[in-house]
Amino acid sequence: MAIGLLAGFVLPLGKDSWIIGLSAIMLNFGRYVLLPLLFFSAAIAAFELYESKTLHKIISKAILAGILSMVSLGFIGLLAAFLFTPGRIPLTADTASPAEAIPGPLSILGQFFPSDAFSTLANFDFLLPAVIFAIILGLAFSHDKTATKPVVVFFDSMSRILWQANSFFVEIQPLALIFASTAVSISIFKTQRIAMYSSLFLTIAIETLFVVLVFMPLALWLFNRKDNPFKTMYAFLAPSLIALVSGHSYVQAGASAKHLKESLGVRRRASSISLPLALFFGKAGTTMVTATAFVSVLNSYSNLGLGSNVFFWILLMAPLYSLFLGAKPGLGPLCAVAALCGAYGRGFESGYILFIPVALPLSMLAAYLDALMASCIVYAVANSEGLAQQKDTRHFI
Repeated sequence: MAIGLLAGFVLPLGKDSWIIGLSAIMLNFGRYVLLPLLFFSAAIAAFELYESKTLHKIISKAILAGILSMVSLGFIGLLAAFLFTPGRIPLTADTASPAEAIPGPLSILGQFFPSDAFSTLANFDFLLPAVIFAIILGLAFSHDKTATKPVVVFFDSMSRILWQANSFFVEIQPLALIFASTAVSISIFKTQRIAMYSSLFLTIAIETLFVVLVFMPLALWLFNRKDNPFKTMYAFLAPSLIALVSGHSYVQAGASAKHLKESLGVRRRASSISLPLALFFGKAGTTMVTATAFVSVLNSYSNLGLGSNVFFWILLMAPLYSLFLGAKPGLGPLCAVAALCGAYGRGFESGYILFIPVALPLSMLAAYLDALMASCIVYAVANSEGLAQQKDTRHFI
């Protein structure tokens, strides 16, 4: 990452298009086998967890933890925005086409249950429908174990084979990060008027430090008071940095699965089910950035101040739209801000245009916290069911 960031300042502007294109291709290494890995692994995990009568506990705990994390970080984002009051961003006459719309609840439900269940295996941008299909198959494995035994063995073998393939791509992912961080540094260096967003980024930086150094360690300690929470978060350093550079929560998922198993001892049966659920429901970083950015929009357009009714409206809507973004993880918080502006109305419909120049760094910060929160959720859920055994730090990968 450091090599790539330095290279971005050395390469001349105008000669960077091939770097940006190549980085987008190489970042796909992180999720090249992610969907088939989760599909085969989730089916076996659902079968084993159903037999041990813990499947419903893993699913309910992962969903509940994800929703609580979004509401909590949304509150932190709002509170920090009220306390530190991000400076007004000068309004411009710039125009832009509307941001890509985030999917609604009916659209998301339709992706969960399409007309052909196998079509869920073709959507690499939304993993959860394929995992739901795998869980249904895993439950069916328990119906007649004599008849399903050959299929169970096949799924188990494919899960193990794909795990080795995923490990290979995780090992070569540092090469992709060189190009990705080069593209990021070039893009940020080319951003005009970035200085006028300094107060916003300072507020988000304070929020991020609080979440990483206080909120998450405290939450992990409440789940398990025997382990050092900072030691646990150290195990997630690599996946969260991959998310930071890529700005995409799925790119780091393959690395996250590997670190969860080989550093923290999370069993396959737990991570295969809870990881896709945490990636969908644990969009906490996106919620926090969205809430803070939307308050900055209101401050930039109006001097009337924000009342308690607006505070609670944002606290409700920011997690909701961030949850919808779980179906399109590559969109980033800018689309959630656009949705909030449209829902709020009152002349603020185009307020999101203020943040188009800094959409990339906002997505990077949101993806970083999303990835860190998702990994913490998976570990906490597995640990609560006795399906994790943390190793000594010297044995971390």
